[in-house]
Amino acid sequence: MKELHALVDYENVQPSLDALAKLAPGFTDVWLFYGPHQAKQAQAFAGSNERVTLVPSSGKGSNALDFHIAFYLGYVAAKHPDAQLVVVANDRGYDPMLAHARMLKFNARRVGYKVPAAKKAAPVKSAETTVVAVPAKKAVATKTVAKKGATKQVAPKPAVPAKGAVVKKAPAANKAPVAKKAAAKKTVVPKPAKTAQPAKPSKPALAPQVTPEAKLLARIQQGFIKMGSKAPHKVKPFLRHGRATGQKAAPRNK
Repeated sequence: MKELHALVDYENVQPSLDALAKLAPGFTDVWLFYGPHQAKQAQAFAGSNERVTLVPSSGKGSNALDFHIAFYLGYVAAKHPDAQLVVVANDRGYDPMLAHARMLKFNARRVGYKVPAAKKAAPVKSAETTVVAVPAKKAVATKTVAKKGATKQVAPKPAVPAKGAVVKKAPAANKAPVAKKAAAKKTVVPKPAKTAQPAKPSKPALAPQVTPEAKLLARIQQGFIKMGSKAPHKVKPFLRHGRATGQKAAPRNK
């Protein structure tokens, strides 16, 4: 079975071990690159699988961890040329480097990771029944509507009183009292108090693991620093120098 090395940009994405198994099925080695703010999470992740190698950031900078991943990708490609290389990150800035690696006949690609949306909790129904008063119906005044097509009747003109006669006014009809609106009272039911849940115990921090590969990479990195401007800038001399340094160290393979 071919080896599969997953290089995880833990500053960019934080997948669980189960999610990583779906992103890079059958991985044999995991290289976890993390910054100073992810130290505890990275140590807990490494404690869940013995194939995880922690690679902390050596300095500060917006792209410091990206260059770490690029360096380790070249190292792993030189030591395991037939292995599959998978960079786990949502940053598309790795794509040109991976395209160049594929041009050199390496099996390299990038996969992204999206955090699954949390399911909404169903509302808890209260055992108490809320009683709501129904407001009384408004009193509707009855209107008498004359039907269309009815025969119009002409009322006779009132008789003209004689001169000097006293005319009495008819008493005004009593107005019907206006029905008052019934004030509806609402019964407020107090909400049940929430029960405090006990806090989950925190997992003990695990000490970072230093593997032989990490020591070998530190030696290669120090070699490049000592070479200064004479360090190789092309892929083939870079790989040749990595192989030569790897052959001097023991053990040669993981």
